[in-house]
Amino acid sequence: MKQKLQKWTVLLLAAALTSGLLCGCQSKKENDSDEMSSISSIPTAESGSDGTSAVTPDENSGKTTSHETNDSAETTVKNAVTSNQAKTPTTSANMTKSTAPQTETPPKEHTPASFTACSINTSQLGVFRYWLYTPSDPTENMPLIVYLHGGSGKGDDLNLITDVDGFPQYLQSGQLGDVRAYVIIPQLPGAQKGWVNAAEAISDLIGQTVSTYKINKSNISLTGHSMGGTGTWNLACTYPNLFARIAPLSGSVRNTPDILSKLKNIPIRAFVGSADTIVPPDSSKEVVAALKAAGGSAEITVFDGADHFSVPSLTFLDTNIDLIGWLIGG
Repeated sequence: MKQKLQKWTVLLLAAALTSGLLCGCQSKKENDSDEMSSISSIPTAESGSDGTSAVTPDENSGKTTSHETNDSAETTVKNAVTSNQAKTPTTSANMTKSTAPQTETPPKEHTPASFTACSINTSQLGVFRYWLYTPSDPTENMPLIVYLHGGSGKGDDLNLITDVDGFPQYLQSGQLGDVRAYVIIPQLPGAQKGWVNAAEAISDLIGQTVSTYKINKSNISLTGHSMGGTGTWNLACTYPNLFARIAPLSGSVRNTPDILSKLKNIPIRAFVGSADTIVPPDSSKEVVAALKAAGGSAEITVFDGADHFSVPSLTFLDTNIDLIGWLIGG
């Protein structure tokens, strides 16, 4: 009887123990399920590549709640924080060098064209007066045009040159527009008969002008009317290597082998009036024909019915002729 009671006691204890273990396992599974459900509902900064959850701050307690306590989870959180720091937008301080305003060169101030009375001292003539035209916004290596006036412009008053109808007056008044070249218009002293007596002074004036304004020495042209037309022919013969081209108006020239040899290599455009009785057009026509026959670059325009004083306006104001453009080198 005693042995049977002990046997039942052992069975009861075993049953009680088994029941307790089963209840414990079921309770733990329910707790685990609740915990995992709670973890999936909390936003995380970043998850590891192996699916482990990151650490999030507990705002109520100020502590860190770990949903997974292994080292891998901690490493994932650190890497996530480091990555976020690396992606921080560049601050304005860091971008100072690239966003700082660039210093711009101020635009060059506009310089208008000018027409100025000037003079120089020369060994040949002493004081040598001249008009100087400076183009607007001048630059280095610009062309130079030399103009020789007619007999009415001689003296010591430069206004005598611009008072008569002709190139100097057109240039001063702006009728020719923005001429893109320097222009010098020397005045022959009253005591001199012609420009041949001022050749050295003109050469000095040209040299000084070229040096002062850094003009293109290979682009110097010569033109003139009446006494100045004759002076254009003569000065070109005196300095055949100085001028890139010449344009004598109503001038006189001799048809000699020496003159032809000196003018042969200079481009020439001559202009005369068929009704000119002051300086007949015949000599200009003959020399141009002889130069062409010798292979030179020369041509002549004869204005039918034009007198001596009509030639300047017919030549310089005709845009089809465009003598200024040709003198500049166009």
